[in-house]
Amino acid sequence: MPTSDRINSVADARRLARRVLPRVIFDYVDGGAEDEVTMGENERAFREISFRPRMALRTPEPGLEATVLGIPLALPVLLAPCGLVRLMHPDGATGVARAARRAGTVSILSAVAGSAPEDLSGEPGPRWFQLYAATREMAGTLIKRATDSGFEGLMVTVDTPALGKRERDIRNGVPTPLRLDPRSAIQLGSQVFARPGWAYRMARSGIAFRRRANPAPAMPGAGKVAMTASPFSWDDVEWIRERWTGPLLVKGVLSGEDAAAAAGAGADAVVVSNHGGRQLEGAPATVRVLPEVVDAVGSRIEVLVDGGIRRGGDVVKALALGARAVLIGRPYLYGLAACGQSGVEKVLEVLRSEMTRTMILLGCGSASDLDGSWLRG
Repeated sequence: MPTSDRINSVADARRLARRVLPRVIFDYVDGGAEDEVTMGENERAFREISFRPRMALRTPEPGLEATVLGIPLALPVLLAPCGLVRLMHPDGATGVARAARRAGTVSILSAVAGSAPEDLSGEPGPRWFQLYAATREMAGTLIKRATDSGFEGLMVTVDTPALGKRERDIRNGVPTPLRLDPRSAIQLGSQVFARPGWAYRMARSGIAFRRRANPAPAMPGAGKVAMTASPFSWDDVEWIRERWTGPLLVKGVLSGEDAAAAAGAGADAVVVSNHGGRQLEGAPATVRVLPEVVDAVGSRIEVLVDGGIRRGGDVVKALALGARAVLIGRPYLYGLAACGQSGVEKVLEVLRSEMTRTMILLGCGSASDLDGSWLRG
């Protein structure tokens, strides 16, 4: 197992994860839809944004604090809901939640993470839950389970009326949807056994796999996951709002019009997201859409963004464009795969350090002072 002291950047974590994970699992995390153009554009768009620094200023240790939906954060980087987190490392979603808490931020448990809401019921908050459901009946059941398990926030993803075509998975022989069942035997072939350390850790933790030619959809539960489409409409969001009393976030918004629709349906926040480039190929890079969404609803509800964030400087750019905070997915999964909970903690530490250095070099003393004047054009 690599150690977290080998992680000095998100790219380092990715390289370590690639060495540790079977190709089928690494490609599931690392890949995007079709030609992966949108996935690549998410990162390129950040690189095209330039800073406008202010020199000869004495900048003490800058403040990175933010507040999202009433929750004070020491770091404005939330851990996004991701599918099949349990496949990365036995620490799984519990390790992710603990790493987030130590960093002073929030993790969001996906309904398809491979861990049930009840698995995290004993963890201190704040904890948020992401809803994937094929029917209102399933959604209602999961909402009740999340409530009973003490989750405070609910995130509804609206960009999965169908699953994107993820060609790396197809080439690896992975059926869609990929199904995880801890009671089954490992049957994913030679690429799994090419990573014996990973296979051994998974087996010791009680996780194993099999491929199914025609996997039936199943409601996510303790250790059982089926990746299925989640075709929510705005009427469904209103229906969910009536049943959820805590903060409600809508993830997957890519226009001012849809952000306004989310606000009208009762959302307290929106996440500008193209699902990490895993859904609609040809969707815009999220940071390019962010100003439009902020202009449309930023005075009414909170706006967050994900997609393509690989450096602390990217976080600073997103905040300067009006995001309240950002979410990361692949970066923390790389850290989790490489080193478990300590890898997630190290990725967050790296982003915190990069944010601090960037803001000192900018001459900006607080994340709350960031706005468009710190960027070029």
